[in-house]
Amino acid sequence: MAEKPGLNTSTNSTSARTTEDPVLTSTLNGIYSEGPRKAWSTVIGACLVQICAIGILSSYGVFQDFYTREWLSKSSTSAISWIGSTQIFLEYFLAPIGGELLDRGYFRSLVVVGCSLYLFSFFMLSFTAPQSFYQVFLAQAVGMGLGVGILFLPTSVVAIRHFKRNQALGIVDSTISLGGLIFSIVLNYLIHSHLGFAWGIRAVTLITLICFLAGVFLMSMPGSENGKKEPNAPVRSSWREVAISARKDWPYLLVIGQAFTMCLGTFVPSFYLQLFAVTHGTSKQASFYALSILNFSGVFGRIIPNHLGDRYGVLKVYIPCLVTTGALCFAMLGAGRPTGLFPFAIFYGFFFGATNGMYLSIINSLSTGTSADQLWKRCGLSLIPPAVAALIGSPITGSILGSNYQWWRGILFASVGIFVPFNRGQMLNYVIPFFAAHDSGCNMPGNWCPDNAHQEPKEH
Repeated sequence: MAEKPGLNTSTNSTSARTTEDPVLTSTLNGIYSEGPRKAWSTVIGACLVQICAIGILSSYGVFQDFYTREWLSKSSTSAISWIGSTQIFLEYFLAPIGGELLDRGYFRSLVVVGCSLYLFSFFMLSFTAPQSFYQVFLAQAVGMGLGVGILFLPTSVVAIRHFKRNQALGIVDSTISLGGLIFSIVLNYLIHSHLGFAWGIRAVTLITLICFLAGVFLMSMPGSENGKKEPNAPVRSSWREVAISARKDWPYLLVIGQAFTMCLGTFVPSFYLQLFAVTHGTSKQASFYALSILNFSGVFGRIIPNHLGDRYGVLKVYIPCLVTTGALCFAMLGAGRPTGLFPFAIFYGFFFGATNGMYLSIINSLSTGTSADQLWKRCGLSLIPPAVAALIGSPITGSILGSNYQWWRGILFASVGIFVPFNRGQMLNYVIPFFAAHDSGCNMPGNWCPDNAHQEPKEH
């Protein structure tokens, strides 16, 4: 059938403009892998998934407070914190496995399985009985934790692969704090309203279902998803090979060692801030908003320092942010009243978001000269130490607090954990010279150069 005149004029005109404008075509090809429409729809879809899955995890302080004072009041503070810390552990620990399956073409399967498991576990949480710790732990810590762990890396990587620059990662990453802002308010309002815990959780599950359905529909992996190896594709490095090479990389080892001690303490305020405020006599309404303010500040903390790092050097921005985070953790002792609570939430949220958001940027900078396959494996390995630290850090703090809430003890433990690497000057003595040498083009082996690294390397 002949095409009627006048139909598809907008499509034809757009196609003609693109064909006739090689500058526009080359510009789009230089930014997007498969065009702006698929790229930005994927970014929106990834944001919708992460804003719920990881945003609710960022709001765990709401559950910590509610479980400690009401739902699981017969359980210790330390035991209750295992629920949230296990979720964070699974989020990080399963990332390398998700990355391996993603490389083999299982993106869609990972997203569907992760969303389904998360929704089922979240819905089952609403059927748990008061004082039934094992029921809450299985539903929230294990079930939802596995779902988050499966979803975390695929929904981050899919957005990056649509862009030939890394601009999408910052957008998706910032939604974690935005989700924490939204759901800390929503959960506090619903759980403490006439709906109660069960129906409040079901209402949030419905919101999550809608966002997940939209996210799965909008996201797409560029290119083929069948996992077939391309004819000229480079041979992939094994995990063992990458681990052996990383074992000899001192700056890399020191950074992930620092990440371990950092994560022993940095999650403590986000877990305990609301409970801390309530036990110090702050009104419930003020304490409920403290966690949302902390998460809101984290949105800017994940964006602004990364831009400064691109301009001045990632380590030069990261170290001051980390030191400030440790100092602010001490300042939590003065946050028992609204006059101290809200400023603490603002500043700690910003620097907490900065230290978490810049971590993989440092790993990326330490991995120059590696293939894309080796890079994400090094990133995956670098998430294991902070995963273990996040698993045990908050429960240790809860045990130190005790039933009488000796807050100064727990806060001291968290703050010292952040400062440990700097007490011996390890990062300053090894990593900064490496970055100085790297910026100046030093090519000495071992990823380290002496103080005269600014000189041009001699030809051999």
